[in-house]
Amino acid sequence: MLVIKNNTTGVIYPADSCIWKEADATSGYGYTINTVKYYGSGTEVTVATPVLGFIGKSGRFVQISSD
Repeated sequence: MLVIKNNTTGVIYPADSCIWKEADATSGYGYTINTVKYYGSGTEVTVATPVLGFIGKSGRFVQISSD
C-alpha cells in the first residue's frame, strides 16, 4: 500500500485518500511530490514536505520519491 509521509512531522497518510502532483527531481533522477491534499478525514488537509513511499515488512517507511 502506498503512503504519503509528512517529512517534517512524520505523520503518515494512506495515498489512496490523497491527491498529489509530481515533478521531476532537481537531481535529474526520479521525481518529487510537490503538493498533497488528504481527504480521508472528511475535510481537506494539506500535507507539507510530502514524500511517497510504502510500509516495508519491518514496519518502517520506505521512501520511493525524492525529497
